[in-house]
Amino acid sequence: MIELSFQQQENIGFRYVLDSLSPCSPYGAERVRALRPYAPAEREELRRQLLNLDRVVRGQSGCAAPLGKFQRVLMTMKDVRRIAERCREEALGEIELFELKRFLIQCAELLPLWNEIQAVLRLDCAPLRDTAAALDILDPEHNRVASFYVSESYSARLRALRKQKRELEERIRRAAGEEKEELQRRRLLVAADEEHEEGRVRAALSESLRPSLPAMLANMDLLGELDLTLEKAAMTARWGGCLPELTEDEAELVGMRNPVIADALGKRGKSFTPVSISLGRGATVLTGANMGGKSVAMKTTVLNLLLCQCGFFPVAERVRAPLFDGIYLISEDLESVDRGLSSFGGEIVRFNQVVEKLRGGFSLLLLDEFARGTNPDEGAAIVQAVTEYLDRQNAVTLLATHYDGVAEHGSAHYQVIGLRDLDLAQVRAELAAAGPEDGVELIARHMNYGIYRVEGPQNCPRDALNICRLLGLDGEILARIERAY
Repeated sequence: MIELSFQQQENIGFRYVLDSLSPCSPYGAERVRALRPYAPAEREELRRQLLNLDRVVRGQSGCAAPLGKFQRVLMTMKDVRRIAERCREEALGEIELFELKRFLIQCAELLPLWNEIQAVLRLDCAPLRDTAAALDILDPEHNRVASFYVSESYSARLRALRKQKRELEERIRRAAGEEKEELQRRRLLVAADEEHEEGRVRAALSESLRPSLPAMLANMDLLGELDLTLEKAAMTARWGGCLPELTEDEAELVGMRNPVIADALGKRGKSFTPVSISLGRGATVLTGANMGGKSVAMKTTVLNLLLCQCGFFPVAERVRAPLFDGIYLISEDLESVDRGLSSFGGEIVRFNQVVEKLRGGFSLLLLDEFARGTNPDEGAAIVQAVTEYLDRQNAVTLLATHYDGVAEHGSAHYQVIGLRDLDLAQVRAELAAAGPEDGVELIARHMNYGIYRVEGPQNCPRDALNICRLLGLDGEILARIERAY
């Protein structure tokens, strides 16, 4: 079970990705609305979707012309799925038959284009079905015009009734008085018979269409699948991505980026620092000072693992990833405050709920600065115990913290590079030239938001002390801080 609230999906950038999708057809839009992560039992279906996406990404330039025409037809489509489903049990009205006819004409336009596309892409999917027989039922004259009326060719009785009605209407125009009234009465009777016969014809047409309904519905499914796949390919062209390798329990993500953050930085003339991390069963601890990018690394990791499990290319250079039964993110929860709990109390309640669910399968759990809402001594002890417990669970856990002494309780330790390699003399010179009001922005430009794997024991970096020095904190206060360190 993937338990990310709408707010969390928005926070990690998943909603931003979904909002970037602009499918051409209502069937593609339907697919976007129904998007969900594939379960581990659906591994082969996910693999098929990912391989099809790879074929589109690699091969679409070889069939650009038919693909463009195909998409232009998709743009003209209306959603007739409910009409087709209603046709299984009921007689359709004239407007509904018109909508089905137009869909069938569009399928006839798409079929040769589909064959051209498939000759290049060779997608692993159901074929676009030939529905010409159904179109012939609604277009007996074979003029292939997107209009419909109950033609006289469907019924000799209907032809006779319409002829009789026209004759009566001609006589009415010339008549007067009682004769005219009598002719109008007779016309009403004939019109009622005509309407009844048209209803009988529509019922017969609906029944004649029923053998073709499975093919029509299958075409709607295929068009939706292809439409969404083309949108995923467009997303890959925009932000980059790779075909992930599906694993059993280990994740390796190299050169990850987060589109929503990358785009925001791009507007300010900055670039996103790619993130790389390896995760296995047990607890991986990510440390770093405030301002150091721990939350960004965590959001980027869960976003790309979620994209992979939803059938997208992760925005990364290389990805190996398992499928999870559950994905859970515990971060500062404002909703808990609304319910009358402190942020710390809300985290504990949520953590208890997640721990129960960890026993039900293989999960991904992310904790962002867990227990930050209590005092540092207690918080460090709590996070150490939580890390030691999670390291023994059937889950991949990534836990970001600024507390010391936590990493030794997990299986792996990553740290944000931060200001580790900073040339303090150079930054001081830049700060002197820029002025104190620009100090925070200047330091942020020098911050390295990449992460690296820590081998051996190591405490959290002391970037906060360096920042205090660079920003010219009062000397007496600074001396006290240094003695405390």
